[in-house]
Amino acid sequence: MPVTILLADDDADLVEGLRWYLEAVGHRVVTAEDGEQAVRVFLEEDPDLAILDIMMPGLDGVEVCETIRSKSDAMVMILSARDGEIDKVRAFSSGADDYVTKPFNVSELVARVQALMRRSPRGAGPANLYRWRNLSVSPDEHCAAVDGAPVDLTAMEFTLLVTMMRKPRVVQPREALIDAIWGSEFFGEQRLVDNLVYRLREKLAGAGCADFPIATIRGVGYAYRPET
Repeated sequence: MPVTILLADDDADLVEGLRWYLEAVGHRVVTAEDGEQAVRVFLEEDPDLAILDIMMPGLDGVEVCETIRSKSDAMVMILSARDGEIDKVRAFSSGADDYVTKPFNVSELVARVQALMRRSPRGAGPANLYRWRNLSVSPDEHCAAVDGAPVDLTAMEFTLLVTMMRKPRVVQPREALIDAIWGSEFFGEQRLVDNLVYRLREKLAGAGCADFPIATIRGVGYAYRPET
C-alpha cells in the first residue's frame, strides 16, 4: 500500500539512498535535515510514517517523536548509530514503534516499513490514498476531500490531480498530460491543459486548500512539488 513517509536525517547521502528505495516500491517520501524542520514538515504533510535519526541538529529524533505522538497516530521508526539499552528505552518510551541500528540493510529496512504499515491504524484505508496538507485524494473512491469535505471536481480535473500526485517532483510535459486526460487520439490545443490546471487550482483554493504545489515549467509542462 503506498504511503507518505517523512524521512528526517542530516546525512544527505543516506536520505537520498533511502528515498530512492522507498519511492521504488511506490511510497511518497518527504524529507527534513534537522529536528525543527522535521516537525514543520510533519505538520504540513501528515505522513503515515516518520523515520527519524536519533542524532539530529536541534531537536533529536526522540524529541521529534514525542511531538509527533502528542498530535498523531502515525507510525514512528527511530534510526540510530547506537545500540545501547538506554537509547532504545528512551525511544520506545517516547512512543516509537521500531528502532533500527545503523548500519542496516536497506532491503530489511524497507521490509520493516511494510510491516509497520500493516500494524498502522491507518492501514485499513483505501489502497491508494494521496495526501497534501489538508487535502486527501482517493483514486479508488474517485474522491478528493479538503478537511474531510468532498471537493466538486470534474472527471478531467480529478484525473489531472491524480496524475500529478502519483509522480511527485516529476516534470510532466503537456503532451503526457493530454494522453492521460483525453487519450492519445486527442488533437486539440495544448492550452486546454493550462486551463485545466488553472481551474483545478481555483477549485482547491476555494475549498480551503490554498497554494496546491503544481509548478509551471515554462515551455514544457507541470510538476507536482510538495516540498515547495
